[in-house]
Amino acid sequence: MTARKNISLSSGFRYFICMLFGLAGIFSANAQRVPFYNLNIEDGLVQSQVTCMTQDKMGHLWVGTLGGISRYDGSMFVNYTVRDGLIANVVTTLTKDSSNRIWVGTMSGISIFDGAHFQNISTTHLMPKGLYNIRMTKTDTVWCAGSGRLCYILKNQVHEMPIPVRDSMVSSIYTDQDGLWVALTRGALLHYKNRKWDSLSVPALANNARLAIYKFRSTKTHGTLLLTNAGILQLRPDSIVRPDISAHVLENLPIVTSATEDNQHNLWFGTASGVIRTNDTSIQIYNKKNGLSDNGFDDIFSDEEGNVWLASDGQGLFRFSGSLFTGLDESVGLPSAQIMSIAATRNGMLYLGTYDAGLYAYANGQSGKIIVPGGLTPLITALAVRNGNELWIGSKGYGAWRYDYRGFKSYTAPARSFPSNFVSCMYTDTTGKLFIGFANGAVYLYKDTFRKVPLKGNSVEAFIQIGADSILIATNEGLKLFSEGVVNPFITRAAPDSSVAQCFTMRGSQLWIGTSDNGLICYDLKTHVYNTYNKSNGLHSDFIYNLVTDNEGNVWAGTGFGIHKISFSNGSPVIYFFGREQGVNGMESNHNAVFKMTDGSIWFGTTNGALHYQPKSKMVTAHPISIVMQSVKIFGENITNQNWYDSTDSWYGVPYHLELPYQKNNITFVFQAVSLSGAGQLRYRYRIDGLEAPWSDWAATNAVTYSALPPGNYTFRVQCTTDDGTMKELTYPFVIITPFQKTNLFRLLILAACILLGVIMQYIANKRKQNRLLMVEKLRREEQAKVRQRTAEDFHDEVGNKLTRINVLTNVLKTKIGDINPDSKRIIDQIQDNTAQLYSGTRDILWSLKPSNDNLYEIIHRLRDFGGELYQDTEVNFTFTGTDERWRNFRLPMDVSRNLIMIFKEAMNNSLKYSGATEVSLDAAIKQKDVLQIVFKDNGKGFDIMTAKKGHGINNMQMRAERIHGRLYIDAAKERGTIISLSFKIPSMK
Repeated sequence: MTARKNISLSSGFRYFICMLFGLAGIFSANAQRVPFYNLNIEDGLVQSQVTCMTQDKMGHLWVGTLGGISRYDGSMFVNYTVRDGLIANVVTTLTKDSSNRIWVGTMSGISIFDGAHFQNISTTHLMPKGLYNIRMTKTDTVWCAGSGRLCYILKNQVHEMPIPVRDSMVSSIYTDQDGLWVALTRGALLHYKNRKWDSLSVPALANNARLAIYKFRSTKTHGTLLLTNAGILQLRPDSIVRPDISAHVLENLPIVTSATEDNQHNLWFGTASGVIRTNDTSIQIYNKKNGLSDNGFDDIFSDEEGNVWLASDGQGLFRFSGSLFTGLDESVGLPSAQIMSIAATRNGMLYLGTYDAGLYAYANGQSGKIIVPGGLTPLITALAVRNGNELWIGSKGYGAWRYDYRGFKSYTAPARSFPSNFVSCMYTDTTGKLFIGFANGAVYLYKDTFRKVPLKGNSVEAFIQIGADSILIATNEGLKLFSEGVVNPFITRAAPDSSVAQCFTMRGSQLWIGTSDNGLICYDLKTHVYNTYNKSNGLHSDFIYNLVTDNEGNVWAGTGFGIHKISFSNGSPVIYFFGREQGVNGMESNHNAVFKMTDGSIWFGTTNGALHYQPKSKMVTAHPISIVMQSVKIFGENITNQNWYDSTDSWYGVPYHLELPYQKNNITFVFQAVSLSGAGQLRYRYRIDGLEAPWSDWAATNAVTYSALPPGNYTFRVQCTTDDGTMKELTYPFVIITPFQKTNLFRLLILAACILLGVIMQYIANKRKQNRLLMVEKLRREEQAKVRQRTAEDFHDEVGNKLTRINVLTNVLKTKIGDINPDSKRIIDQIQDNTAQLYSGTRDILWSLKPSNDNLYEIIHRLRDFGGELYQDTEVNFTFTGTDERWRNFRLPMDVSRNLIMIFKEAMNNSLKYSGATEVSLDAAIKQKDVLQIVFKDNGKGFDIMTAKKGHGINNMQMRAERIHGRLYIDAAKERGTIISLSFKIPSMK
């Protein structure tokens, strides 16, 4: 740390003039702190000695250390060591292949990492001292160098590649479109292409020394650079030359250990103590004095977004993203970290009021302390400049001082109308009036006279001019307007009336108010329209300490957490955040500690030094390479049931093609845009396709939980945007399975079940009805059977006996009459014949009345018996076929059996009377589906059917067949016999 000289009160005007011109005798050299962002083991890095770096296709930065490897996504590290499968912890080189696998070179061999598993290849048999280079061709041919040997990997085996130079060892290798370059320790450079070796001559060095090439580095502007013992050289296809960099730059370079080119075409060189940045005209040295480190830097890497990463030997990683903010703090010589107030004179001299070290001045990279009267070291609460070079200093407990070429002059209470010695703020308006706020009132200086502002003891926080002769005052009792010597409440009937104001700035007709409870309020003095900006819509803190408007019309706010810029370049306001990753070391600002310089730059006072915003400096802005889904959880737990998905992401283990049961409908998504420029610049919004919900508001939140999601097909979408409008989107489809009871199939099944239930109920009702009918029919048949049985018995007893008696009496009559005339005899014989026929018919009726004769077997045998009796004592031969005992199981209704018997009795009677047949047959058979077929045949003379139909016999037979739903077929022709066939389905009787 450089020494600082004090400026005493008695020095007077001479020291003040010296201060203006920045003489070295007054100020000691003291550069501003450059915003290098450091990441170390406290931030999650696996080990602090970084050796190498690379970036994968998703944008992750892979960091090799002496204690393992780390993967960085812009917000956190994930570490891997031998416990996770790494072959060794001492990592010497890193690269990636076309499949985005990470190749890790160590002292013991190579580890190939696909995100889930390490595949290890031992190289100790060929490279016992470890390997130091792995290079990949476009076809993923892997070359490696170590222990002075050149090797290649084939089918996960290490093979040595002989080189055409004897007694020489390989020091470094490099691959490009022209093939493989091999540097040898003997100062030779070999080229291998199309399986042929070639060599390239190297320049001779003084004192016959050999050129030693340590590393190859590729750049966009200067091609391939060689880091050698002779400085920086450039590799061309046919020669090695000095690069096109100014000689005075190269001459000042020490031994270089690493190099890269940034997106501004600056070259960065790592050395054994710090880092050097060069271009064609200048050289900057970065070390501990300006915010970096004095350690060695073994690797420097420029990522896809333009950040430069510096790998230190012992202090982890440093990132440089531009110098939009530089700073003054204790690390670069400022004696106090708490800058309470800032002001600058017309000549550019910057004054810093501190909390515990008094007043300091800074100009042209030099600083010095200003000693106030009495040797005091006051807590300086406010600074203001009046009339260009008149500095006013407010303190806590010591009142105020005026400081100019005449020296210091003190102003304290109760003189000068000061209400107390506790100054809270100072402000100079356009007319030259100086306003001083106190903890219990305010005064203003006009024409060298202090006058009291009638505030009645209010605590004053800030002043601002809003008109030619009106001053707005922020007090503990709200806003007050001071005009023409009178103070009145400033009523807006809007948000400012209910907020606690702390600071002001003007932007045209817009009054911007910083509050301690509601963020920023923009109130238009003409239209009376207001807008509020707080943590709900972009700010990182609702506590606003200071405000200023820059030359481009942007509003800057120093807050309780970082610096914010509200830009209007695109019409609507856009809020930008600047934190540690952008060089803001002091995240908490101080009250009214802000000042805009004449060149447009702005100084902010913070609790960790002074920040200097330089608008012409370029800053790397976040450009996410990708958005990754880091986790998907159900009810806060990881998904372990493999039946719910078919695969997982290699790098984060997130399940793909997720199908969840409907009960698992509380889902948490954690996502991250991979941007190495820092997560503070990223904003996200999200939604789910499948829900009637809009996109969320843009916010820094990278996690969201959805509860009670209904079943359905969904796609979770998340978009990320940055300060410059860069947009990336991630989609994640998933399904919550509809429960079976809510599917259309289930509804159809329910409908079908209802219909089936209705059918079943109808069936049961019908079945019961049928059973009742059957029961009634059964009872009816049983009753009929009883009636038939009684009728048969009664008929037999009454009618049968009477007929028998008539027949007997007729025989007795014939006996007693004796000889009778033929007519009487004929009449008596007719009586006997009719009685016999009536008795025979009565027998048929009696037989059919008996319930036991209702089965088919009895019916057919009744026909057989009738035929046997009919043709007995005749010359006709009667045959019958076709009975079976099983036919007893077929029961026929009485009317069916009666009609069946009558049809064939008629047929047999007609055959006997008219056909003159000698052969008659009756055949019965049961066909398929219980169809009974009875066929009657004779060999008689036949008849003419058309003539026969005119009689009653054929018609009666047809009518009886129709009654039993049968089909009667008659085949008869003269001299050909007769065939009568009856077919009908046996009705079911239960």
